[in-house]
Amino acid sequence: MKRYDLRHLSVRFAFKIFELISSSQKGEVSIFIFETTEDEKLQTIIKNLKREGHEVMNSLRFNEVDWTIVVKAFASEPKISNPLFDAFEKYGVELKTLDRQSAVLCIGTHFAKDNEALARELCEWEKELIYMSAQEDLSLKKTALKHIKYEAGSEGGVLALIAKTLLDDAQIPQDVKNYLDELDDGYLSAESNVGEEEMEEIKKIMTQSALSLLFGRDLYYHPDVDLIAALTALISRFKPLRVSVLDDIELRAKPKTLLPPPINELKSFDGTIVYFYDSGEINPKLYGSSQFAIAAKLKDGDEVLIETSNSVYESLFSIDTNMRGTIAVLGARKSGYRYEAVKVSKRGSNG
Repeated sequence: MKRYDLRHLSVRFAFKIFELISSSQKGEVSIFIFETTEDEKLQTIIKNLKREGHEVMNSLRFNEVDWTIVVKAFASEPKISNPLFDAFEKYGVELKTLDRQSAVLCIGTHFAKDNEALARELCEWEKELIYMSAQEDLSLKKTALKHIKYEAGSEGGVLALIAKTLLDDAQIPQDVKNYLDELDDGYLSAESNVGEEEMEEIKKIMTQSALSLLFGRDLYYHPDVDLIAALTALISRFKPLRVSVLDDIELRAKPKTLLPPPINELKSFDGTIVYFYDSGEINPKLYGSSQFAIAAKLKDGDEVLIETSNSVYESLFSIDTNMRGTIAVLGARKSGYRYEAVKVSKRGSNG
């Protein structure tokens, strides 16, 4: 049993709880001490811990602010069901735990937000890591053999380019060859901002060693889950490929020979883009780079309203000097795909 006193972290204690519990051994019991006056925030943390398969054995308030919770790590299977997993089952993609001996091609996550423990573990490996995302992750800057940045929403096009590259010299049936030949490389490359050089890098690594394809939580509710799953199944039929997800969940599925759906148009994002993730915080800040601040006409410390297609969030904007690019980050839970083009305005302004 381990005991962690997090009272010195003030409102940041929730993030630390999930970081510590994610690195715990199965069945390990931890006691967390922290300060909060917000019962709603505590209930959100408990709900999220249970959803990830941990058992909250006890919670106790000592006074007006001091709380403890006792948590048994990974007491049950995570309660996760999402459109990507449904699509994997439809197209016959088996999910297996990540192979620690293989090269890793990771698509669609931000390790600093989703699984810092795994990020640290990847940093200790002596295997190749290709990291593909719509934004940079500085925690992997020195570790990733190759960092490939694509446009938000274009993951289906990225998988199509990977499939076409890896299966270029494979023995494939005529219907599969016809499908791949009809893919418009120029359009996919232009929309995703991923070029031939990056694809050849992936192909080179795959021919040298076994490859694990690691999908992050960005893709769980992606609008193109059918396309992503079908292309993954197609690659797996003709190339040795181990498919894993960030949550280390296994999924059994019977292999199928369905062709992927046609690619008519990739979703594009214009304007102000925000990346949403569930931090467990009640009043999360909106973090962005200096470039984002200029594009959104914001200053550090501005109170802002963030309007999505179906919600409005109130937040405080903070410039993060470690961030790059024009995508901001908000630790708030949102349904659907994690990236969204939003309207950001200062509170009290007319937009």
